[in-house]
Amino acid sequence: MIEIRKPSAEDAEAIYMMYDAIVDDTEGRTEASPKWTKGVYPGLEYIKGAIERGDMFAAFDDGIVAGAVIRNGRMAPGYEDVEWSVEAGADEVFVIHTLGVSPHHQHRGIASLLTERVAQDALESGRKAVRLDVIDGNYPSVKLFEKLGFINHGQHILRYDGMDGVPFTLMELPIVR
Repeated sequence: MIEIRKPSAEDAEAIYMMYDAIVDDTEGRTEASPKWTKGVYPGLEYIKGAIERGDMFAAFDDGIVAGAVIRNGRMAPGYEDVEWSVEAGADEVFVIHTLGVSPHHQHRGIASLLTERVAQDALESGRKAVRLDVIDGNYPSVKLFEKLGFINHGQHILRYDGMDGVPFTLMELPIVR
């Protein structure tokens, strides 16, 4: 049975290794890849910080890390150029980052469970929307989020460190009370 919860500091290394397995599994693919860089992003310190701030949820399958997601209000430069469906400031939305599922646990609904947990957290904390970006070419992720009710706001250029000028599909889930 899959358990979704906030991980503890002791889970950081296993979560980091899960992300590394995703990088290894998707390296060289043009589709269905987050285009992360092993040892750089997502890094162990990034994961530890997210856990410490309470920004991460992880999926566990009998104690084994099956997936993880970070949610906070941080939007990459370029988000401000989008005509969002919901007018809201950074403190009124959650932005999904580094949603990943272990290669050994894919196609079992774990990404959906993690996303739904973020949406529930947004509702419980009074947020107006959940937003995210999907790097160009990762069409399966776009289809998943559309299936989960996210509005596709099309491709936009975002300015992430070391990735200036890369197109991302921006998506939004309005939180209905």
